Amino acid sequence: MFRIRALKINIATNKGTYGTPLIKFEDGLTIIKGFNSTGKSTLFQSILYCLGLEELIGGKNEKTMQSVLKSEILDNGSNIEANVIESNVLLEIEGTRTVTIRRYINSETKSSGLVEVFDGKLLTEPNNYDYQPMYVHDKGAAADDNIFGFHSFLEKFIGWNLPNVQYKDGTQRKLYLQNIFPSFIIEQKAGWTDFLATIPYYSLLDKETRAIEFILNLDSWKIQQLKSQLKQEKSEIIETWKTLYLRLKALANQIACEVRGVEISPSIIDSKNSIFLSYPTEDKNYPLADYIKILEEEYQSLAILEIPNIGEQSSESEEKINLLNERLSTLSINLSNRINKKNLAISKYKSFKERLIELENDKTQNEYHLKVKNKGAEAGFEIAKDTCPYCSQGLNDSLLPKDIEIVPMQIEENIEYLKAQINLIKIYIKNHENDIEISEKEIEILNQNISETRSEIRTLKTELTSDNRLPSIEMIEKRIKLRNRLDLYRRRYEELFSYQEEFKNLSDEWTRILGREKEIPASLSPFDYKKISSLEQDFKLLLKEFHYRSKPIESISISRETLLPVVDKYSLKFDSSASDFTRAIWSYIIALKETSTKFSGNHPKLFILDEPGQQEAGDNDLQFLLNKLGNYQDTQSIVFSSFHQSEETFIACTQNVNYRLVDLGTEKFIRRIENQI
Repeated sequence: MFRIRALKINIATNKGTYGTPLIKFEDGLTIIKGFNSTGKSTLFQSILYCLGLEELIGGKNEKTMQSVLKSEILDNGSNIEANVIESNVLLEIEGTRTVTIRRYINSETKSSGLVEVFDGKLLTEPNNYDYQPMYVHDKGAAADDNIFGFHSFLEKFIGWNLPNVQYKDGTQRKLYLQNIFPSFIIEQKAGWTDFLATIPYYSLLDKETRAIEFILNLDSWKIQQLKSQLKQEKSEIIETWKTLYLRLKALANQIACEVRGVEISPSIIDSKNSIFLSYPTEDKNYPLADYIKILEEEYQSLAILEIPNIGEQSSESEEKINLLNERLSTLSINLSNRINKKNLAISKYKSFKERLIELENDKTQNEYHLKVKNKGAEAGFEIAKDTCPYCSQGLNDSLLPKDIEIVPMQIEENIEYLKAQINLIKIYIKNHENDIEISEKEIEILNQNISETRSEIRTLKTELTSDNRLPSIEMIEKRIKLRNRLDLYRRRYEELFSYQEEFKNLSDEWTRILGREKEIPASLSPFDYKKISSLEQDFKLLLKEFHYRSKPIESISISRETLLPVVDKYSLKFDSSASDFTRAIWSYIIALKETSTKFSGNHPKLFILDEPGQQEAGDNDLQFLLNKLGNYQDTQSIVFSSFHQSEETFIACTQNVNYRLVDLGTEKFIRRIENQI
């Protein structure tokens, strides 16, 4: 529940104190009547301003307010009577408790972004109440954990818990109060032009739908929220998985291995042991665990050998040098071939990328051409029919000579052909990316082998010039290098275990999310359909009651996608006269309230309507609206209207209506006063 209980405007001028008397509001219907320029809009806007909702009238802070509150007060002859020095509005509201809001419009010391919240009935029961300074419109004013954020306070004060929704930039943020209030507060200028017309632009996807979902407490917004939450969780896993994969790949590159059993994108992993590192040799690829065993056996066989003297190894060393030089030559040739292969793949890759850009541009231009041609055909342009508009001769879509009987492709066929070519080129590009990656891995291994071979040659040559009685340096270095290599591979193998665990955990979480996605309804739950059917039924009954005539009522429905009234899937606005569309808005906002009440939704049972009869909806129909609002004893309705500045119209519109009247009269309602709070 949310109620407006009292309102008062205070203005300090160079000619004394001006303002309004205390205006009290009760449950049921309150009509605020007055001639044009008496102050109805000022009172309406002051309510919104105190609630920090002036964006519903087109802006923020004091610039949205009338000049009588900002700069000058005019007399009934439109002459300047006084200049404004300071002004503020006091609004007493009831929700989870009763508080009074004070917000300044014009002040030397108080910013218009400041809101003072007094903890009590400052207007109806004046006393010394504590107050909390808060702010609106700046960053964080709606954040749940901000005790100084006024909209965060107001949300809890009403008893709401606004959901997070997805915005156009993909982020999840709170659904703002400014999105909800246009479903029951409607201002005069733009409010009657469309359903929920005054929702500000916040880059929110389907902003009207999100508001209605909340008012009716549909499962669909919860479904949407869950979908967005799962999408966010998936994005986080994708990013974490990619980072983990690149780290594992970097670890594998340190020991010239390849990653197996896992890709850069998330997947379902049955066993963590399916993820391993593979060491490629000239003969075959070995899982790292097997390759470590080979190194261990090689090291053990070396360890049991007695280290010979250099002299004993001299002839053997010379033979080894020759063999190593041959191996080095072979490795160098292979390296050169691999580099050439890689460069060729890069060249083709670049060529295919350029070709892809050309094809996509051709496809786009053909699609533009087709679109223009189709639209031209609908408009009757001859060129769209392959006919010259000047001489009526036929136009060919080909530059081939006429004597060559080849039927060229039509635009539609050309587009399909280009799409096929684009898909094929993308496959080529992907294959060449893989070829480049494989070549880089092979080049890395060859460089490592060349480096090791050169090192062995240097060691053997050093031995040939050393003292023959010394132990073989080559054999000692071979043992040391093999031992170091073995230690390195063992350490990396042990590190692999943690990666296996992390990938398996991520995979399990990925599987859980995919499972939850399968369980989510497409859009609406069965209970949602029941609520929307009830909304549709209530809406149509109200259309009949308010004498809507532009379209057969049986042809009107509530869209299950947008939750707004439609005819043949188009907005009811386009098939309704101005007066009938006003009746449709009456019907819709009341149907929202009735459906919300019926199904324990979030409607605050409050209406504030500024000039609901301005589109010549008819006095009888306005009387039906007021009568409807007057009969809601559990709802507060505040209606501002001039009734065409006619007492006869007012009497006709309020006949048999339960209401309380605040009559502003025919002159300026804001006037000089003596007593001021």
